[in-house]
Amino acid sequence: MTKQATIDLLKQQLPGFYSAEQVIDMISKIEPEVLEAYEFKFNNDQIKTLVDNVVDEIRDLGIDAIDDYELSLSYKEIELDSIDISSHSVKNAVNSAVENWVEWFKEEQSN
Repeated sequence: MTKQATIDLLKQQLPGFYSAEQVIDMISKIEPEVLEAYEFKFNNDQIKTLVDNVVDEIRDLGIDAIDDYELSLSYKEIELDSIDISSHSVKNAVNSAVENWVEWFKEEQSN
C-alpha cells in the first residue's frame, strides 16, 4: 500500500485512540528517503562497478595504507617480513568509494 492510499484509508476508517488528523499528520511526516533505502536492487554490473571503485580507492592510498613494516637482511638481500595495514585508512577509502557509488546509483535510478 502506498503512503497516499494509507492516508486515504485512514481518513475513512479511523475513529480510534488518535484522531484521524493526528494519524494522517504522523504518516505525512514519514521521510521518503527512509522508505526508498530499502528499494535498492543491484545488478551484476553495478556490483562490479562498486567493487572496482573500492579497489581503486584502496590502491590510491599508496603508502598511506601501511602503518608499519618489518625488514630483515639476509646476506645481501633485504626481505620484507611483515606489513601492518592501516585499517583506518582502508575503512575511509571503502567508505568514500561506497558513498560515491551510492550517489552515482541514485542518479542512475532517477534517470
